[in-house]
Amino acid sequence: MKVKNMTHYICTGGCKGVSEEQKNCGAEDCSKHDQPLTACDCTDGKHNGAFD
Repeated sequence: MKVKNMTHYICTGGCKGVSEEQKNCGAEDCSKHDQPLTACDCTDGKHNGAFD
């Protein structure tokens, strides 16, 4: 059985924000505040190590 990739969007600026919709980071204390979130297609919730 294949796992369907579900694109989601993450913030790589330190706040570790995750959204199902493409938008800008809304965390005022984040270094990427008001910048677009990055698309992520991981299926394991680890975001390809982006938050490590």
